[in-house]
Amino acid sequence: MQKPKENKQNRRDFIKYLGGAAIGLGIGGIGLLNSNNNLTEVKTRNTELEESITGLNDKLDLLNSWALYGGGSNIKKMPNIIDKKPTIRMDENFYFDHGTAICRVDNNPEAFIMPTYKMGEVKIEKNTFFMLMSTKSLHVKSIEESENSTCILEGSSGDCFTEASARGQVFGSRIKPEPFLPEVVAVDEKSFAFTAYFDEGEAPVNYAIFGPKFTFTGELTTGSVTVKRLNQLAKSLPK
Repeated sequence: MQKPKENKQNRRDFIKYLGGAAIGLGIGGIGLLNSNNNLTEVKTRNTELEESITGLNDKLDLLNSWALYGGGSNIKKMPNIIDKKPTIRMDENFYFDHGTAICRVDNNPEAFIMPTYKMGEVKIEKNTFFMLMSTKSLHVKSIEESENSTCILEGSSGDCFTEASARGQVFGSRIKPEPFLPEVVAVDEKSFAFTAYFDEGEAPVNYAIFGPKFTFTGELTTGSVTVKRLNQLAKSLPK
C-alpha cells in the first residue's frame, strides 16, 4: 500500500523538478537575450563613436590645412523713396571664421523702400532700421579650391534681431531674436554672403520681411575674406 504514495510523491518531485528547470531555462534565456542586446548596443555605440572620431579627425585635418576667416563691410544700394532707384547706401558689417559668423546693419541715415516678401513695398523711416544675424554653429560643408577658393559653411542655428519703423509702427525687436538656419559662402579676396533660412512659424517678422530665404551680401569695400591653404597663406605674408 505504500507504493502508490511513493509514486505520487515521485510525480510531485518530478513536476517540481521540471518547473524549476523551466524557470532556470527562462532566466538563462532572458540573460542570454539581454547579453545579445547589450552586445548589439555596444557595437552600435562603438560604430557611432568611430564615425564621430573620423569626422572630428577630418575637421581637424581641414582646419590644420586651411585658413578660413574674414571681416569688413559690404555695401548694397536700396531703392529711394522718390523714384525707387537703388541709391540709398546700406553698410553691412560682417565677420566670420570656421565656426562663427556675424552680419550687422546699425542704421539707415535715409529713408528707403524695402521690397518685402509678404507686405509688398514698404517705406522704412530713416534712422529706424537695425539688423543683426549671428551664429556659433557653423561647420565646413565644402571647399572648392581655385585661384579664388570658395568655402561653404552651414549651421544648425542662429539668432536674428530685426527692427524697423514704417507708417509710424515699429516692427520686430532689437532685444528679442528670431531663429534661422545659416549658410555662409566666402570667396577668397572677393566676397562674403550670409544666407538666412526663416521658418514662418518660428520667425514671423523676418519671414514677412525677407521670406523663407534671404542672402545678405554686397560689394566688399573694406576688410578682406580669406579662404586659403595655410602654406599658400604663408607665402603671401610679408617677409
